[in-house]
Amino acid sequence: MQIWEQLIADTVQLGGTLVFIKEQVPADMSQWLAPFKNSSNCDLPVVTRSVQDLLSRKFQTKSQDLIFFFESQKTFISSLNSVLQGQRILLADGSAIQGIDFAWKEASLSQWISSLKAVEAYLASAKPLHENLSTQEAPCLFLDRDDVVVRNVPYNNDPAKVELMPGAVELINQAHADGFWVALVTNQSGLGRGRISWLEYKGVHQQMLQLLAAQGCWIDECVWASFIENEAVIEGRLFASLRKPRAGMFQLVHDKLRTRMADSFMVGDSATDLIAAHSAGVKHLHLFNSEKFAKEEATLREYQKNHPQFQFHVLKNLSDLKLGN
Repeated sequence: MQIWEQLIADTVQLGGTLVFIKEQVPADMSQWLAPFKNSSNCDLPVVTRSVQDLLSRKFQTKSQDLIFFFESQKTFISSLNSVLQGQRILLADGSAIQGIDFAWKEASLSQWISSLKAVEAYLASAKPLHENLSTQEAPCLFLDRDDVVVRNVPYNNDPAKVELMPGAVELINQAHADGFWVALVTNQSGLGRGRISWLEYKGVHQQMLQLLAAQGCWIDECVWASFIENEAVIEGRLFASLRKPRAGMFQLVHDKLRTRMADSFMVGDSATDLIAAHSAGVKHLHLFNSEKFAKEEATLREYQKNHPQFQFHVLKNLSDLKLGN
């Protein structure tokens, strides 16, 4: 396959979209888009967006997307630098242009149609994309935030109330010494309910990181889920897949850090923490002993009845957990 064909295939496998810009298109633009209108011949995701809609952020691109530019559109590429995510490919011109990642030299309509057919043929038997990645994977220590890394203060909006849990620093440092990534995965419904503002959450989050840093400790990746059922606040109605017990936050970490999930650990004080981790493929699950321990353990025992492969351990002190190499 040609590199642009591989880029299109990679984009589709990553869940991205092929993005075209509406303005200053060539006269035969309808023919370039024609293959996408017949789903029986072409099943590749494509959208067209206007420059104004992108600049105003009415619509957003994603890092997985592939954005196409024609020679006639070179004049406004730089104006989109502040808003465009994704890779960029220039069609029908081979000259070097700042802000363009790939150039398809002398691309023609006939080559385009032929390439789309080649991509579809490739995808029909393609291997999972991760099998082609050469990045060496490492295990990860996944941690819930409240009552694991910091003491739980419901809907905390005051950085002065942030207090590290005993043993948290030692556990995180042990993980790093043993070659683990460390990731925070935390449900934060206060954002979704409008009980905490984004700036207040930022203040609390950064205070936690500052307290860790003061002891030579750090967290490699932090992900939070603000979704909460039946809330009208925008933060509460978006990204439902991230909220535990669904596995979305773990999947985000895996995709970014290339974590080896089977050798990874989860420490949480809620049943949802461990169920989400298990769904994501984490094998070493530890329920931390907090004030709600009895209720959470009962929930997990009930969950085990329908999922006999689910196993977890009770962790009374963070210092008791041994990760190993």
